Amino acid sequence: MPSPGLLLPVFQNWACHNCGGCCREHVIGITAEEKQQIEAQGWSAADGVPDDSPLFVPLGTGWRINHQADGACVFLAPNGLCRIHSKFGESAKPLACRLYPYAIHPAGHILTASLRFSCPSVVQNLGPAVSSVRSTVEALAREVVPASYRNTPAPDLRSGLPFDWPRMTRLLAWIERGLSDSSIAFPLRLQRVLLWTSLLGRAESEALSDEHFGDLVKLLYEAASRALPDAAATTAAPNGLAKMMFRQFLAQLLRHDTAASLTRSFRVRLRLLVEGLRFTSGKGSIPRLPDPNSVRVAFVERPGVSRPAVVPRIPFSAAEAPLVSWEAEWDELFTRYFHVKLQGMHFCGAAFYGYPVLSGFYSLSLMLPATLWTARVRAASEQRTHLLRRDLEAALATIDHNFGYSEVFSLPSSRKRIDQLAAMDQLGRIVAWYSRTA
Repeated sequence: MPSPGLLLPVFQNWACHNCGGCCREHVIGITAEEKQQIEAQGWSAADGVPDDSPLFVPLGTGWRINHQADGACVFLAPNGLCRIHSKFGESAKPLACRLYPYAIHPAGHILTASLRFSCPSVVQNLGPAVSSVRSTVEALAREVVPASYRNTPAPDLRSGLPFDWPRMTRLLAWIERGLSDSSIAFPLRLQRVLLWTSLLGRAESEALSDEHFGDLVKLLYEAASRALPDAAATTAAPNGLAKMMFRQFLAQLLRHDTAASLTRSFRVRLRLLVEGLRFTSGKGSIPRLPDPNSVRVAFVERPGVSRPAVVPRIPFSAAEAPLVSWEAEWDELFTRYFHVKLQGMHFCGAAFYGYPVLSGFYSLSLMLPATLWTARVRAASEQRTHLLRRDLEAALATIDHNFGYSEVFSLPSSRKRIDQLAAMDQLGRIVAWYSRTA
């Protein structure tokens, strides 16, 4: 397969900083060929690999790499480095390990690359520009994407309404234009885009034809800017049902499944049920947030950051309080996050359980209030009301772990919830409510 045309994120940097999170928190599925290749490498206890458990365990009809008792991959060394990489080079590792945190998707006659913000180095924009490692990502693309990718159809615009790649490109350009308007804070940018995309979703199919599409989007874009001149125009709180549905979305994001949780014991299932019910009610204290190793290493276990000896229980009401202020530096984080997900087509179609474009974008839009909600809880656990940049980065790294990668989002009820919030005109209100300031 020749080198494909590949669109890389413009504003994103990345390099691995050996936090070990992906080697502890992700299930690494492998092919039969990869299993055979690793077995042929001749690992033993002399190499530091545990010999009291198998290297591989069944995963569906295939296999996954086993984990140690502490949750670490069996090939993860105490220094945080991969033993396979150290002994045989990066190319000897399974594709899933080499690919992370990239995600590569077809988009007509080209491919797009996105990144997973569950990696703290992605969130913090650390390392060289992704554009500088084009050859590396292209090589991965040749392994990931089949040669027939140019025949991949575009996802529907909305359920049952076919779309095409040229109109998809135009739509995303207008969305990115709205989200890049540096004259206003990011939450208002997103509210405006949600307003005109919701109107687009209700337009007659004739108005969405290739002939009229560009003019319609331009008119809706301009109308939304006039309708929402400033943040004060969207002060209405979301209704109780919308808040409940948003918390259910949060519960899905905060379900931090790991290799250890694959056992799905009765105790684990019961805990998930109880936590789900608590998120639905929104009463009492919030269940303990996930404590991913990568997030802990990057944002907690570092000089100048203190953590209470006993983390207090945080009431749901604490996550509803207004922000002390909206900091201008936060705009960069969210602009970059949305740019990477949108340009990489990492929110709809095959990359997101078959969601139509608009349903996928509505899900993506909720990542802003979800991050702010989670950051509020993290700050409250340190007895603070003022959010810091690291609160937002840690929150985003925590919840992006599941975005597009947890099968709960494939359930019809998950997609129906998103579409219902849009139909009730509550998405913009949720964004406004959780980004409001005192």
